[in-house]
Amino acid sequence: MKLRIFGSTRKIKEYYDQSKTLNVLLDNAISIQDFLERVCLVNSHKASSYESLLLMQEACLKSKNLEKELGISADFFTFLKNNEYLFSFFKELSLEKKSINDLKNNDYYASYNEHLEILKEVFDHYLALLKKNHLHDDLSLVKDYLINFDFIDEYDVIIYNLEGFLSKFEEDLFLQIADYKEVILCFRVSRFNYEYFSKFDFLKDMELETEFYYEVSLNEGKILKKEKIYTQNSQIKVKSFEIRSLQCAFAMDEVSHFLREGLKPENIVIITPDESFCDLLRLFDKNNMFNFASGINIKESLFYQKLKILYDSANSESFYYQKQEDYFLNEDTIFDYHNTFLHYLNLDFENFKSQFDQQFNFEQFENLIIQFLENEKQELISIIQKELYFIKELLKNQSLKVKELLQLFFIHISNLNLSYVGGGKVTVMGLLESRGLHFDGVVIVDFNEDVIPKRSINELFLNNEIRKKAGLISYERRENLQRFYYENLIKNAKKVSISYVENEEQRKSRFLDDLDIKYFYEKPNSKTYLDALKLDYQSTRLNLEPIKAPVLKHDPFEKPLSFTRFSLLLNQKRTYYYRYILNLKEARALSYESNFKNEGNFIHKILEIYYKENSKNYFDCSIFNKLLQRESSKYGISDLELEILKIRFENFYKNEQKHFDEGYKVDKLEWPPADLKLPPKVLRFGKESIRLIGVIDRIDYREGENFIIDYKSGKIPIDSYQLAFYQALYDENAQAFFYDLKRMKFTKEKAKSLIDLKESLKNLLDESKEEMEFENKKDNYCPYKLIYKKEVK
Repeated sequence: MKLRIFGSTRKIKEYYDQSKTLNVLLDNAISIQDFLERVCLVNSHKASSYESLLLMQEACLKSKNLEKELGISADFFTFLKNNEYLFSFFKELSLEKKSINDLKNNDYYASYNEHLEILKEVFDHYLALLKKNHLHDDLSLVKDYLINFDFIDEYDVIIYNLEGFLSKFEEDLFLQIADYKEVILCFRVSRFNYEYFSKFDFLKDMELETEFYYEVSLNEGKILKKEKIYTQNSQIKVKSFEIRSLQCAFAMDEVSHFLREGLKPENIVIITPDESFCDLLRLFDKNNMFNFASGINIKESLFYQKLKILYDSANSESFYYQKQEDYFLNEDTIFDYHNTFLHYLNLDFENFKSQFDQQFNFEQFENLIIQFLENEKQELISIIQKELYFIKELLKNQSLKVKELLQLFFIHISNLNLSYVGGGKVTVMGLLESRGLHFDGVVIVDFNEDVIPKRSINELFLNNEIRKKAGLISYERRENLQRFYYENLIKNAKKVSISYVENEEQRKSRFLDDLDIKYFYEKPNSKTYLDALKLDYQSTRLNLEPIKAPVLKHDPFEKPLSFTRFSLLLNQKRTYYYRYILNLKEARALSYESNFKNEGNFIHKILEIYYKENSKNYFDCSIFNKLLQRESSKYGISDLELEILKIRFENFYKNEQKHFDEGYKVDKLEWPPADLKLPPKVLRFGKESIRLIGVIDRIDYREGENFIIDYKSGKIPIDSYQLAFYQALYDENAQAFFYDLKRMKFTKEKAKSLIDLKESLKNLLDESKEEMEFENKKDNYCPYKLIYKKEVK
């Protein structure tokens, strides 16, 4: 009886599919990962990924110089985000049966060996913690395993179809097994892996040749089978695009060509070196042409989105929750990212926030998670229940905070995928998934230098020279393996199409020329592919011609005139037209920051409250600071911003005291108040008149003299009519100043005079008697710009 070992489950499926075609009984097949778990016995339980993470973090905490010397923090959240570097580094050393001492060399920088000692200390602590907890994982397995002969004895022959590298651990394991059972290694030799295979001790006496398939007996040390590999005379088309999404149209177009030329859809594949391209391609796959082998990432599920927005909101120090039932209907709401999603998904943020820093046992955490699984598909529920089982084991002897548990939870489920249901027969997969598979039609997208070759995170610790001297896999060998995979895909296909993005930031991968394949470059017609991506293309004809400025007769003085309307009439008539004549409300853009973090509004309100409740001619910093502290939480002001405001208002105190020492005192705030119901102020121009309305921030008084103040927390306007407008509104003889709340001083910045204002109002009055062209002098900040400019970017 034979056992066949393959590098991937998809290769196993392809192998078993032969039985349907050939109508024969095939040998048992297993993946290399499953084989290693079955054949290696260890007298301990396998650590869950959660347990491994926490033990590695504990090992890092025991190594005092890790963060100082290597910049690797053992802080819980920071470590969780960066743990992959450590695990990957240690795993590579373990599989290649190398110690950290093998990496030491006095030729490198002075502290190099010291850094390696720190890493060795971390690794030793980690292995000790595993042993202490009666656990093992991939890092410790290499040293502690025994061969499961009961499993081996079920088979007469073990055949391993090798599609990549054979680690030192795997090499030694198969040679050990070969002492008891017949072991056959099957592999293909290319110019990209010839050097690698020629260095194996059990192959060194064999004269290997490139472009041949071999079956070698490890027991007898001889070649059992040698076959020439004949490649297809592939037609290879290459195109470049300025925009990445156009490759979606290219991929669909090439698949259609392949089908029309007789290729079966199940024998066509789209290779995505960067799997994020799948998300893009799925958006355009309206006819369900494709079957996405990797499935759909769990991050796209409603379950994940709900949990993540709650976590992100609760974990943000600056977030302020707007508790209001009419969040979407209230015209004053300016949407921010977190509040918008919390309200849209109808989530109980306050209850979640109250638990966020609490220690939870398993039952509490399970109840929290289960409430988000309502109406989800059974597959997702099963995946989450499996993850909860690992967390249950983790929390047997300890408890963690909710935010810590969720951070762990997100790290582990974020790479999980759900099955893609309802797709077509054309497969979309990554490069590694395609190992050993043959397709008649191959489309490869994103053939760019930033994606191909795929980089290894192990480059963080070891440069190429060190790798070579230590006997680890070099970057060249790793890249050659990727070349080998691409070469097999391309040379075994009848038709191949390759695309890449070419613009100022991206260029094609050097692999395209390294593969030594003949291809023809076809200059793309981007407009054709762009048109192909449009929905309802035949019936859609967009008119993107800008709209001319409207010309019409309008009386802006029919209603009392505010300064905002007056300013728009002077400089932004087009904006005035849409806002006050057509009465169109401005679009409320989705912002990542909360509206209540508007510092200017907060300061205005605090100053109003302070002078209503306290002395009108003295500014007390201690009272003001208490007021800041009291009101800040209502407006989402962070602790840091609060402290900065306290420091800034020390200068405000100095300026105020100087002002009050000159005899002024605060007389009116936010004048006129709404309940006063004063009639508009009337300015007369001969037989005609203009009515003015507005609200002034503050008016101070001194011995028959009024002092008008307008607070400005942002940029002070130059050549503005605003101060003159307030003089006309309240007292033409008053002084008027902007209060610069950044520099904490009174300023005018070349403000227009009252005479200038009246002249400008008179000109507008005359202009309104005829038709007016409603065009902006500058429209950079016009909220209606998209309507009339039609600039789609």
